[in-house]
Amino acid sequence: MDNFRLFLGVALSASVGERLGDLAKRLADRLPYRSWTHPADYHITLHFLGDLPPDRIPAIQAAAREAADRTAPFALALGRPGTFGPPDAPRVLWCGLTEPAAVAAGGSQGCGSGDHGDAAGTLPALAALYAALAKPLAASGFALEARPYRAHVTLARRGGPGGGPDAVSAAWHDAVQALAPLPADALSWTAESFALFRTHFGRRPAYERLAEFPFGLRQP
Repeated sequence: MDNFRLFLGVALSASVGERLGDLAKRLADRLPYRSWTHPADYHITLHFLGDLPPDRIPAIQAAAREAADRTAPFALALGRPGTFGPPDAPRVLWCGLTEPAAVAAGGSQGCGSGDHGDAAGTLPALAALYAALAKPLAASGFALEARPYRAHVTLARRGGPGGGPDAVSAAWHDAVQALAPLPADALSWTAESFALFRTHFGRRPAYERLAEFPFGLRQP
């Protein structure tokens, strides 16, 4: 049997995904990225596991359940956009994550780039979940990425000239203004689980949820 390309990630709520899709449509009219993420595929990657035989899935599920049982639901919000790669030809356009209070204070208006901005993966709840998964996955023999964790939602890939930080910042600002006024909670949600995803190449949407892992702890 062929290998599956697998990863663990947190999905956006349906309403936040729809709102981000509306913003992305406006960005696509302004920015020279050649491949845009289908709104149904928006997610925050926790661990990319690579191409694996299906018989490795039970071990992934066991590690995921172990981490989920020790995690409580947490609040997230869409943050600032930014890019990975050279400013004159960025590889990836992303939307960062922040605390819901930062959105209420106007924190979604700016733009980051390269190694800066909201994709630093510093939100405590996401960082804790990433770490809680890493230990049992590594113990089960899965090869994990060595580079620092950078939490983000990928919006588009394969950018070109005119798709750098300044252009992204201006386009994002105009897209947000076009949808204004946004309800205070339009860009925030409570994550109550994460999932194991499989990538289907040549299909849109491309990601299939193979298993869902609800968080086991509850806030007092």
